[in-house]
Amino acid sequence: MRLLRWLLIGVVVGGVLLLSALARLGVSPAPPSGDKVVEGLDGPVDVLWDSLGIPQIWAGTERDALFAQGYLHATHRLWQVEMFRRIARGTLSEIFGDATLTTDRFLRTLGLHRAAAAGEALLDDRTRDLLQAYADGLNAAVAGWQGRLPPEFVLLRARPEPFTLRDVLALEKVMAWDLADYQSSLDLAAAHARLGEAAFEWVRPRYPEDGITILESAGLEGTREAGLQERAIAAAVPAPETATGSVPPAPSAARRALLAATRRPGPLPGARGAAGFDFLSAAGAVRASNAWVVGPERSRSGKPLVANDMHLTLDQPVIWYLMGLHAPGLDVVGMSLPGTAGIVAGRTGGVAWGFTNAMLDDTDLFLERVDPADPARYLTPAGSEPFRVREEVIGVRGGRPDTLAVRSTRHGPVLSDVEPRAGGELLALRWVALDPSTTPGALLAMNRAGTAESFLAALEGFTDPHQNVVFADTAGRWGYWMAGRIPDRPGGMPPQVPVPGWTGAHDWGGYLPFAEHPHALEPPSGLVATANNRQGRGGVSDRISAGAWASPDRAQRITDLLRAGEPHDAASLHAIQLDVTSLFALRHREQAARAFREAGFPEIASVVAAWDGIAGPESRAATLFHAWYEAVVEALRHDVYGESTGYLSGSAVERALLDGLPAELASAAAREALRTGDRAWGAVHRLSLDHPLASVPLLGPLVGFGRRDLPRAGTPHTVNVAEYRELEGEFIVRAGPSQRHVSDLADLDAGGFVLPGGQSGYPRGPHAFDQFPLWEGGRLVPIPISRTGAEARTTARLRLLPPGV
Repeated sequence: MRLLRWLLIGVVVGGVLLLSALARLGVSPAPPSGDKVVEGLDGPVDVLWDSLGIPQIWAGTERDALFAQGYLHATHRLWQVEMFRRIARGTLSEIFGDATLTTDRFLRTLGLHRAAAAGEALLDDRTRDLLQAYADGLNAAVAGWQGRLPPEFVLLRARPEPFTLRDVLALEKVMAWDLADYQSSLDLAAAHARLGEAAFEWVRPRYPEDGITILESAGLEGTREAGLQERAIAAAVPAPETATGSVPPAPSAARRALLAATRRPGPLPGARGAAGFDFLSAAGAVRASNAWVVGPERSRSGKPLVANDMHLTLDQPVIWYLMGLHAPGLDVVGMSLPGTAGIVAGRTGGVAWGFTNAMLDDTDLFLERVDPADPARYLTPAGSEPFRVREEVIGVRGGRPDTLAVRSTRHGPVLSDVEPRAGGELLALRWVALDPSTTPGALLAMNRAGTAESFLAALEGFTDPHQNVVFADTAGRWGYWMAGRIPDRPGGMPPQVPVPGWTGAHDWGGYLPFAEHPHALEPPSGLVATANNRQGRGGVSDRISAGAWASPDRAQRITDLLRAGEPHDAASLHAIQLDVTSLFALRHREQAARAFREAGFPEIASVVAAWDGIAGPESRAATLFHAWYEAVVEALRHDVYGESTGYLSGSAVERALLDGLPAELASAAAREALRTGDRAWGAVHRLSLDHPLASVPLLGPLVGFGRRDLPRAGTPHTVNVAEYRELEGEFIVRAGPSQRHVSDLADLDAGGFVLPGGQSGYPRGPHAFDQFPLWEGGRLVPIPISRTGAEARTTARLRLLPPGV
């Protein structure tokens, strides 16, 4: 009995020690301070840390500043940088085993790392040296690592390999892929194949005729004239006909009621395809953002104002890392991306800027035909050509290496070999970002810009990803320009379905000149607002997208608030970023209330009818409205496809609502909505900050990976965006503002930045989530551009020294 008792005590003590050790894995060391000798520096570098772990780097040369940036990125986000590198290379299976083999096969076929190699040849000597210095900084941190590696490496028994210049270049390709329209292209292709032309015309995305454009917010297009022009274009295009010759306002099956007993299923397995970015939570974009610029005439300070919040998947660690870089010719603060040199968005000593996704149709799917006489060749306008074939060998942890033969045509890689959604077709991908890029050098030049003119000169080299860019300088110059390459397609408007590759009729003729991109310089309205909405009416905007811009509601709300509440300052712009009033809900509130009333729930109908459209966490009406809306979407999808899967654009649902739903369908959706319960929005609408290891039983919560069930305000249609996935009456938020930034060009130390988490990649580190309360509560963190301002916020100092100093 004594022996058994001691054995039990040993097991308990051992278990406690093991659990304690696992919990400690997530704890990070404090930001390093004191002096540290680092091989690879040319001179001393000072790093000043503030209380949130945000570093400001002061170096004697730009090269040393970027070396130190790489050093700090690896110190605090090594796992994140390693994951980005493995995604670009397609080497995830080396550490995850065959669970990610499908993903690696897709990524190897896509060829992100190979595309980066093509861009490497375009680097000038200065840019090459600076990017190499950044990679050297990453490697110096790993080489001098003391103590255990971050918890992911420990748990997976993995070690980082040396980072190369090409790895640094490849991260641009990862971001470009996450912002590409490939997923929607496949969805549209599948919908067209299933439905035929007439029904496809109803489900496809179309921008509303009266939806505000970016250039309209700038006062450069008249809404009434633009609307007439849009209707004239629509009238010139023959409407699809049914077998009887009539044009249906919606699918005829939409007149069937939703069965109250029907439960809405979860998402379609593999909905994001073979690339598997949902599992990896790499850079997880949702192709959405807000950015606007206010001219001096609408500003309290008499200088322009810039505001930006980029909407991405909200993960842990967060995608951005806040910092400042200072050296002769370089003074810039803002959001950096671990794995990339420089500041992606923020402000220099003279210029502030921000991004939103331009929603460019940047991928075309080409149907290729195999030569009937030789399966190793395919047809072209000039006859048959051999497929270009390369062999990829993928290492698989715990298994044998996998060998993949990747075929390519003159249009690009053949993705149907690794894409099950191709449906048996031979599809090759033409994608903007597979062409050589000059973006890394352009970004560094933007970081050096001190005037609007020099900023625009640098922006011309920003080839991908495609972005709407707002900017302003301290001299009072300001404006908007769309960056990123716009394909010059023979037909003008991008195709929404795969096109024949053997005819040559759809081959790109290069790219449109930068000068022809949509832009506005100090427009008469005194503002430019962008929220992933259409750039303009007709013209070049028709070449950007065939209709898949975001709903105009966010852009309209921002424009309305900017026009109503002047003069503006940094505080008023930040207040707009926090706005959770839904114009979409206000537009359809009465129809929802009527549906509840006709379903026999007059009290619920009164709550919805009286709603002010503010989607706060305490709102019952927000829950009722969105539960009803999701039931309507499910009913329409079932009516179109006869089942609960299939592509249905948001604009198609909007058109059905505007046309007026059949009363039976609307009231059945109201009854289904009440399955969610009459609860507050924050009780059912909850944010999850995810991590690839967060779902591992016991281990995930113990180490502290991710955060779940955080009440969240907002909706997909509010300025303060909350993109959700509805599942069994719960609204799981996975995307939203990945950062917020406001700059007043009259005072570069005013305004500020904030992240929905923190600086550290260690889940239990002191700076892993310390910014989340500020982000949720509506506060910004100053990152001064001046050394004096930075010194005033300094709580710790690190001095990096070259050997022998």
